[in-house]
Amino acid sequence: MQVIASFLVALLAGLGVGGGGLLVIYLTLVQGLPQIEAQGINLLFFLSAAGTAFLVNRKRRTFRWKTVLLLAVSGVICSVPGALLASAVEHGVLRKCFGGLLILSGIVSLFHRLGKTPS
Repeated sequence: MQVIASFLVALLAGLGVGGGGLLVIYLTLVQGLPQIEAQGINLLFFLSAAGTAFLVNRKRRTFRWKTVLLLAVSGVICSVPGALLASAVEHGVLRKCFGGLLILSGIVSLFHRLGKTPS
């Protein structure tokens, strides 16, 4: 079951439909993992996907080094305070914040897709 769920999440992420949020939902609701552990597993999933994306974009010569450097530096700076905050917040509050973020992300994605004209 876990292999099938992982494959489906990877497939949806590759299609641009979503992915990481779905993995966290699966791990918390179906597998019963605490939110913080599910997010850690999701981070490992994301890092492996990012490595593959890096190789593809480097091969296509579409890699933007300045953007990556900016995101990497800000990610490193914000990761420690973010982890401390996540571990200090109650799991119920963390779940609600994450759910709200998923809903907001879905709405933005939906309206972004609706605004595009077919080519």
